[in-house]
Parts: sequence; C-alpha cells; structure tokens
Amino acid sequence: MLNDKIKVAVVEDNGLARANLRSHLLDMGFTDINCFSNGRELKSKIKIQKPDLLLIDYHLGQNKNGVEVIQELKTEGLIQHSTCIMFITSERLPLIIGQIVDMHPEALVIKPYTLNNLTKNIENSIKLHQYLMPVYELMDDNNYPQALVVSDLLLKQNENTRKTSSLIKLKARILTKLERYHEAGELYRGILKGSDQIIWAKWGLIQNLFLDQKIEESQLLLQELTESQLTSGKACEWLARICINNNQYNRAESYIQQIREGELSFSATRLKAYIYQAQERGQEAIHLLEKKRESNRSIRERFDEITLELARCYLIEAEEKPDNERAEDLQIAKFLIGSAGRKISDEQLMLKKDYMHALIAQLEGNTDKVREILARPGMDNLQNADIPTLFDAINAWRNIGDVNHAKSLLELSQNKLKNIDEGNEKTISAMLIMRSEEAIGERRPLALKLNKRGLERYAAQHLTQAIEDFYRAYTLFPREIAFSLNLLQSLVDAELNQYKDIISADFLGELQHRRLSAANKKRLDEIVKKMKRKPHIFSQHASN
Repeated sequence: MLNDKIKVAVVEDNGLARANLRSHLLDMGFTDINCFSNGRELKSKIKIQKPDLLLIDYHLGQNKNGVEVIQELKTEGLIQHSTCIMFITSERLPLIIGQIVDMHPEALVIKPYTLNNLTKNIENSIKLHQYLMPVYELMDDNNYPQALVVSDLLLKQNENTRKTSSLIKLKARILTKLERYHEAGELYRGILKGSDQIIWAKWGLIQNLFLDQKIEESQLLLQELTESQLTSGKACEWLARICINNNQYNRAESYIQQIREGELSFSATRLKAYIYQAQERGQEAIHLLEKKRESNRSIRERFDEITLELARCYLIEAEEKPDNERAEDLQIAKFLIGSAGRKISDEQLMLKKDYMHALIAQLEGNTDKVREILARPGMDNLQNADIPTLFDAINAWRNIGDVNHAKSLLELSQNKLKNIDEGNEKTISAMLIMRSEEAIGERRPLALKLNKRGLERYAAQHLTQAIEDFYRAYTLFPREIAFSLNLLQSLVDAELNQYKDIISADFLGELQHRRLSAANKKRLDEIVKKMKRKPHIFSQHASN
C-alpha cells in the first residue's frame, strides 16, 4: 500500500510535537492525516473513519494515557487487529513500557527521536503489519481457526528473523483464543528458552497455565515475579485475580494490599473495591474510590469514570439496606452521577447515567419513573456498552418484570466477556455477570435446594454427602453466608482440613472478613471453638 493511501491518526497532547510529527509524515508521502490532542477527540472521529496507522503518545496531559485510550477503543470494538499501532513517548520507566508492550503495538519509538529513526520505524512497522494483514483480517472476523492456518503457512514460508518472532507471538495469541492453552504455553516456553528475560513471554505462559487449570505452576511463576520491583505489582494483581476465581477474597485482598495505594492503577483500584464489596465491606470500597477520585481530579476522563464507579458503590450499599435507610446513599449517588461528564455529550456515557438513574428510581420505589427512563429513545442501543452498564440494564429490566429482556442482555454480557483481554477488567466483569446470573438465573433456586438437602443429610449424620451438597450450594451462590457456614460446620464436624479447593482454616479466614449478623457471628464463634480443640487438624490460622 502506498503511503498516500494510508489513513493516519496522530494522538499527541503537545501542540509543537504534534505539528512536527505531522510535518514528518507529510515528508514521507502520507496525505490523509488527522491529529488529536487526546483520546476523546480520537474516539469521536474513529467512529466515522478508522485509521490504518495510529501513532499515539503515552502521556496525554490531563486526559487518559495512551494505554488507557487503546484499551477503551479495543473494548468498544473501535479499533481492531488490522489497525497498525505505534507508541511514540518519552517514557522510560520499565513498568510503563511493560503496559505499552501489553497493547501489542507494532513499534515503540522513544523521544527524542531522529527523523531517520522515526522514518525507519514507521516504514518497518507498515511492512510487517501488511505482511501479517491476512492473519489480522481473519482475527477481526473472529475466524481464529483459519487465522491459525494462515499463520502456520507464513511461518513455513518465512526466513526473516523479525517476521518469525512476530508470527510466533501472534500464533500464541491465536492459540489462546482457540483455548488451545497447552500449545500456546509451549510456544511461550520455547521463547523463554532463548532468553528467560522476555517478560511478555512470561506473562503469556502464566496466562495459559492458568487457563489450562495448571494453577499451582502459574502461581509459582507469579510468586517469583513478586520479588522484582519491576513486575511485583502486576504479579500481585494476577495472584489476586486467581484468588477471586476461587472465592478467596481475603487472600486476594492480601495480595492487592502489597501494592502501594499511590501506585494502584485505576483498574487495580476498581478490583480492590470489588474485593471489598464481595466481603460486604462497602464503606471501605467507597473510601478507597473517594481517595482515588480526589487524586485524579486533574484528569477529567478518569475522574468521571471513578465518579460513576463510586456512584455504583453507593447504589449497591443502598440496595443492601432496608427501604427507610436508603435515602442518604441514593442522594449521594444522584449527585455523583449528575457531576460526571457534565460537559461531555457522549452517547455511551449518557446511556450509563440513564440506567443508573433507573436503578435509583427503583430503589426509591418509583416504578413509573423506571418505565419512563427505559422508554427513552436509544435505551436499547447496548451493543457497544461496557459490562457495568449492561449489569445496570439487566437489573433495571428485571426490576420491572421483563425477565426475558434481562436474560438477552445477560447473554450479550457473557459474549462480551470472551473478548475482554485486560485481566482486571475481565475479572470485575465476571463478578458482575455472576451477580446478574444469581439474580435472574437458576443459581439461587438450585443452591437453596442443595442446601436444604445438605441440612437433611447433616441431621442424619451423613456428613460426606452433606459436605458435597453444601459445597455445590456455596459454589453456585458464594455470597449467601448460610451456605458458607453450613459448609465450614460440616467440614469441622467431619474433621476435614481440606475438601476439593477449600482449606478449612483459610475458609474460616474468609468468613471472618465478611459482614455477619449477630446470629451468624455467634455461630462462627462456636465453629472456631471446635477448631481450636483440634489444632492438629486445623492448624493454619485457627488461632485467629
């Protein structure tokens, strides 16, 4: 493809640097060039015309950084694999370079650059991207089986070292998408045999080990990475996500606490807030988000996102309270929703705010208001909505009795989850989807049925069968404290320190961090007394 046929987008907050870059691109023969100072400007244009080549800085002034912009555009399907992405930045911190590499850019140019260096990088990136384009286009069409066939064909034909390296990396990503985790892992192992310092290959191996249910091996590799300052934060986030997957929220919290609060990314902050919420510690989630919101006041886009996340926290808190105690939380949520993005007329933002207002109306008992909001034009335009918005929409439609509509939105959420690559976002989205499944699916009725049968078996002293029933009820509906207490009680009575993935002493630690009623607290104390009488069985943490 000739340069004058390539559509280019430049995102750079510095006006002089932006003008210089445009001038260099014109000298190289590019003619279709659009320049933007931030991701929001790019997003409004990219909906109309998608660029072939995207040059983006990491630091974008008082706006989201370049990595956040790319993540958002990918999540909303506004850029695809066929878009050639290059980062141009003065940033040299390994932690940030690592974030950029995770976006799979074709090149990374460090400022200050020479004109010759810039030209060479752009030319090489375009050539490599066009060489890989047959694979990228198949990936854009979600035709990953054929993308794998073509990548193998190119590997056989290719003799260029750089192209081979890029093809192997691309093939590993395709294999992961096809759920052929062992094969993808072996490719990453092969790369690491050449050099064990290639961090992206380590993350790729860890991801595929985890997805291949080789949890212990992935955890061992992550524990090694926590010992390095450069990889510790990301490794701790990974370990926290593994714990969340096992409903071990107390352990997840201990890992995320190892990251200093000032170094928590926005996605890690959200993850930590959801860990608190899963333990019914909503006030701690609110406090955390309030601090993060204040520290991001100068970055308007991020400030608005945190504001809406904080509003959702207040809504969840209100939902857990009796009707006559909700007013204050709902009033704060209204204020936060109203203040977020006040000067931005973004369609998805308005949709998000409308669905949150519908939930407020429902919690206030104003069903007519809920129906009026849901009847507004555009409220069904949810194909590009994120999963938190879909979570609110599912609740809103379920609350007015339209369960079929809610179920269709749940299915949309489940399909969207498959295409989320960012780890923290995927885990948070999975947690929200589980809550939606609990609300409108068969999880709770089945869990109640299993729990009832478990109680009958427990009363008849058939402990092995009772434990199985309580375990299944707990895994179906982990937020129901009665299921957890019944499981722990039966494990202690059967003198079992471990059952499947549940370690009794660790499970006790999880329950001690949950918000318990007086009756449940008394019951848990009785279980602790029993465990203390058998320290040879329940050694870990039992004295806590």
